[in-house]
Amino acid sequence: MPAYHSTLMDSNTKFIGNMALLPLRTQFKGPAPRETKDTDILDEAIYYFKANVFFKNYEIKNEADRTLIYVTLYISECLKKLQKCNSRSQGEKEMYTLGITNFPMPGEPGFPLNGMYAKPSNKQEEGERGPGLSSGVHAPQLM
Repeated sequence: MPAYHSTLMDSNTKFIGNMALLPLRTQFKGPAPRETKDTDILDEAIYYFKANVFFKNYEIKNEADRTLIYVTLYISECLKKLQKCNSRSQGEKEMYTLGITNFPMPGEPGFPLNGMYAKPSNKQEEGERGPGLSSGVHAPQLM
């Protein structure tokens, strides 16, 4: 099974550090532009999760791959939390709690892959991560 890479890079893609700020298919307003295609980075991360999670070494081909890795890490964290839940309502509470807590961003202490990611190069880039991404991932801004 090969490793899968993001196909969402184009010439208009903005960057934060060395991650791509990719469009999302969402009704919520956030730092990312709205996606008009059938698939967004979240769809790709979920679709390729099983194949990509087993790779010890993953060749990063572009900035969108770094975004794909970040979303894959977040999905892994969600699954770890859900694994301990006995009911749907308990799972929903865990996901809400995870959504309002701080999930480390590249460049912050506690982020496991800081060697592969660049910090935002200035305050403007840091601000573009959005209020949800600078202090944790909040579901309305991510989805």
